[in-house]
Amino acid sequence: MHRNSLKIAALSTCALATLTATTHAMNNDDQGGHVHYINAPRADAPIPRPGVDLRRGSYALVVIDPQIDFLSPQGVTWGVVGESVTENGTVENIERLFKAAGGADARVFVSPHYYYPHDHTWKFEGALETLMHDINMFSRPGPLDTENLEGSGADWLARYKPYINDGETVVVSPHKVYGPDSNDLALQLRKAGINQIVLAGMSANLCVESHMRNLIEEGFEVAVVSDATAAAKLPGYDGFEAAFVNYRMIASDVWSTEEAVEKIAKARGDLVNVSGASGIGLAGFDPVSFFRSESPLNGSPTIRAEHAGATYLFASERSREMFLADPDRFAPQYGGFCSYGVSIDILLPVDLSTAQVRNGKLYLNVNADILEKFNADFEGSVARANTNWPGLFEMHAE
Repeated sequence: MHRNSLKIAALSTCALATLTATTHAMNNDDQGGHVHYINAPRADAPIPRPGVDLRRGSYALVVIDPQIDFLSPQGVTWGVVGESVTENGTVENIERLFKAAGGADARVFVSPHYYYPHDHTWKFEGALETLMHDINMFSRPGPLDTENLEGSGADWLARYKPYINDGETVVVSPHKVYGPDSNDLALQLRKAGINQIVLAGMSANLCVESHMRNLIEEGFEVAVVSDATAAAKLPGYDGFEAAFVNYRMIASDVWSTEEAVEKIAKARGDLVNVSGASGIGLAGFDPVSFFRSESPLNGSPTIRAEHAGATYLFASERSREMFLADPDRFAPQYGGFCSYGVSIDILLPVDLSTAQVRNGKLYLNVNADILEKFNADFEGSVARANTNWPGLFEMHAE
């Protein structure tokens, strides 16, 4: 082997060893070295696990194909998916997610699968598309015709109807093959201000995986609830195992239903002092400029970034880049509310002329007199505000 090739091989081996050691340490310290698999832990892969920190108002539960043909012994696919559905407790776990989302006032979106007569005239199909059409899976007489829908294979599983038909759940247009490329799911999510997805439904390696891939390509954070999915099992072919490997390698995280329910219940929202419906933070002043000059600079409406529920404007692209590299460093303390007010456990507006950077943090107060009180015992005021902020956040975050 050429000397350079030997060097490259050695460097590659060292890099892989470092990655493996680092990620094993990360998993052992942060994730216990395991990831949920059906009803038991499984040794995790030596790759990063970014996770999804759910933010109230920013995430939604998305359920794919919660329909009879997939999830009931009366459904046309039960012979191939029934074993996996039963093993995973899929039917019960999807219902637990519906309940958890309802209890947390979280948005819920359903992406269904329907085939109309004209869909059965397609000139070419993939393997399982052909099967679905042959067995009349998800068949309906037409997009505007619900005749015989009730109790058919295309209908919702009866136990899910109270959640889906609650007047709040968004049922998007049907996807036609596997992914949401052919429906309006991404549009509806964007219009609702959603950027984080808790994903579940049927079937694991087809529609759920295809939705996961598309949503990630569309810029959403996606956590897949693996035991709230299931897939066909055929001799030598386990659809759930195929999907699980790709979930772990592609999604931001893979959760059990137990983990998902806990995270949904604990999801926190945003509490930030912004200007009206525009959601502009710091009244349009460049947050980085408070740290770099004695007089803050007005931001440009065309140079902006989102952070923790606020839109910040910047005087330059460089300033925006600095902010995005470390937003928590430059964003104002306590969501931009009056620091002294937080120290006495109330939320007050601010006057930007009181802005000051101390110990590398930006503090604001309601007026000059309150600023003087805040600074009279600066360390004590900050300590009290730090203690009070989590409670105020929990009480008022949207």
